[in-house]
Amino acid sequence: GYIQACRGLMIAAVSLGFFGSIFALFGMKCTKVGGSDKAKAKIACLAGIVFILSGLCSMTGCSLYANKITTEFFDPLYVEQK
Repeated sequence: GYIQACRGLMIAAVSLGFFGSIFALFGMKCTKVGGSDKAKAKIACLAGIVFILSGLCSMTGCSLYANKITTEFFDPLYVEQK
């Protein structure tokens, strides 16, 4: 179950990173898409928030997987199933 959760979090991180890149592209001052400078600033801020969420998803997925592996490694009662 935890592998599926880690996989889901990593896919969410990649997806959020993609959409964050798109929002950042529209939020740049050098592009003509997006409207006024005030609207572009809001889009760029949204891109930053999406990038932060992407980082949190990836960090949570990696930490969850590492925690599970570490606890299984140091558990003396854990028997590896092959």
